[in-house]
Amino acid sequence: MENAEFVQWLWGNGQVVLPLPLLKKMQSLNLSPEDIGCLALAMARCRENLSPGELTADKWIRWSLAQGWAQWQGQGEKKALVFTPLWRSLYQSWQEDEKAPAECAAKSKGTFDYGRILKWLDQERGTLSLNLREKQVIQEFNLKYGWSTEFILAFLQLAFERGHNRLMNYQPVAKRVYENGVDTVEGLIAFIDNYDWIQYKVAEVKKCIGQYGGVTKAQREFYLKWQNTWKFGHELIMRAAEEAGAASSPSFKYMDSVLASWHEKGVEDISGAEQAILEHDRRDKPSLHAPAGKKKSSRADYRDWENI
Repeated sequence: MENAEFVQWLWGNGQVVLPLPLLKKMQSLNLSPEDIGCLALAMARCRENLSPGELTADKWIRWSLAQGWAQWQGQGEKKALVFTPLWRSLYQSWQEDEKAPAECAAKSKGTFDYGRILKWLDQERGTLSLNLREKQVIQEFNLKYGWSTEFILAFLQLAFERGHNRLMNYQPVAKRVYENGVDTVEGLIAFIDNYDWIQYKVAEVKKCIGQYGGVTKAQREFYLKWQNTWKFGHELIMRAAEEAGAASSPSFKYMDSVLASWHEKGVEDISGAEQAILEHDRRDKPSLHAPAGKKKSSRADYRDWENI
């Protein structure tokens, strides 16, 4: 990597630069990862000093024009392809973000009762404490999204009814509600009813075990078995995900082994899961007094729920 000739070859013909805000605004611009790749390829072709005719023949250029992200500018020899429509869309999104906090603050002024929301959460969760991050999330609902007390309480109730009692679990759902322009309780109910909660829950499990990308059919089927056949709640499934994350090769198959063991033991709540984990570790943990010169095993080395 330090070879000068290689560095010259790598960067000598220029670069295609995609601003990070564009990647962060993919969803609001309705761009998929594949679309970003097509745009990058089209931009790269524009740097090759090709004629308008040669550019027109390129499939990535044609795609960018057809999708409305690029346009022709100038005439004759000065005719060139520019991505002004893309940057204009990004600019409009930036403008909306800039004015949103002030508008939301004005909209929510006089309608936000923070103490009432905290009291409701305490009663529903059976706890008298919220951590700092959770308090920030509630304030974000009001200050950034412009949600009133009634709207926030309606959202929380709908989320709790679907097995989510931790603010951090459904913060992405709140963001989607806001981005889709839902601002009435009736619209909120319809949105939540039509939301693909299984897709969301499986994606959360994947993130917990260090996997990313789209949700597969097999992963959905695993989750549906855990939820519908074995009657595990999302909180227990997430605890199994944390347990799988400590293994050397975390996977849905590994999680299935963990949950199968819990199902056989009749585990019904977090305390039961913790007891099962403790018993498993006590039984399979190697001696703390390893022979001299022998490397001690980590927790991930000796845990194996697939062969119990």
